[in-house]
Amino acid sequence: MSEGAVEKIRAIETPEGTFTIRLILDDLGSIYPGMIRYTVEVLCGAEPVATYAVNSYEVPPGSLIDTREAAEILFSRLAHDVASRPHAYTRPRRLTRPLPGSGTSDVVILQGSPRRFGNSARIASWCADEAARAGLSSRIFFLHEFSIRPCIGCYACYNYGYCPVDDDMPWIVRALESASVIVVCTPVYTGTVPAGLKAVIDRCQWLHARQKVLGREVHARGLLVAVAGRRGAAPFVCITRVVSMFMENLGIRPAAPVLIGDLDRARDVRKIEGAEDDVRAALRTLFAPGDEG
Repeated sequence: MSEGAVEKIRAIETPEGTFTIRLILDDLGSIYPGMIRYTVEVLCGAEPVATYAVNSYEVPPGSLIDTREAAEILFSRLAHDVASRPHAYTRPRRLTRPLPGSGTSDVVILQGSPRRFGNSARIASWCADEAARAGLSSRIFFLHEFSIRPCIGCYACYNYGYCPVDDDMPWIVRALESASVIVVCTPVYTGTVPAGLKAVIDRCQWLHARQKVLGREVHARGLLVAVAGRRGAAPFVCITRVVSMFMENLGIRPAAPVLIGDLDRARDVRKIEGAEDDVRAALRTLFAPGDEG
């Protein structure tokens, strides 16, 4: 897994053959300031059979042991375990959570409203229809119908490139990683995005880690379409920043957002003059061949 500096190495002779345990240091400061990862690898002969890692962002400030000490303990315990029961390490043991093999689309639409038939859902349908007109496949993720737990800030994704939280997020990560256009359709809730969409945004640190650790880059254009009850620009100040940071974090190239206000009065986005035309026009620009923004 790792290509860092080997800090420590130990060979263990057993009835099952020779095992080698390596403690490897990686400087991940290019991802986050001061981030260091220690990886302990177990090899049976020349084949890696077990990999465990810990990074400096996992260990809270003021902990009784630091990251290096935690890695040393892990190294010692693995050495003891390999010597005690080598048969358990003759086959690869992978700590991973593979993404689904299917579920990709050209256009991925994150519908952030918990209202299945609300204005954001209507806009999402316009986006899917415009994709079909352009000959592109699309998928709308009605996020409130998925089980998405909040990010717990464990930073484990920067060790292995996967998230240990067990829920439906792999389907979304798989779709985002493969899309050419990503659309966020959302209402403004208390100045920002609804809770379900915010959970997805935070959990996309997993996708950020896949980019930085595994080199799985996202090559997509992005569009925010937001609706608000009040008129004017003020309701959209926070939400545009949040979604912009989400896209910037993943390397998604954003187009100018489409912001639709005055829904408290109109109630139905179809009654807002020019709203549908603006959404469709923004998408057609993204779908245009050779568009670079």
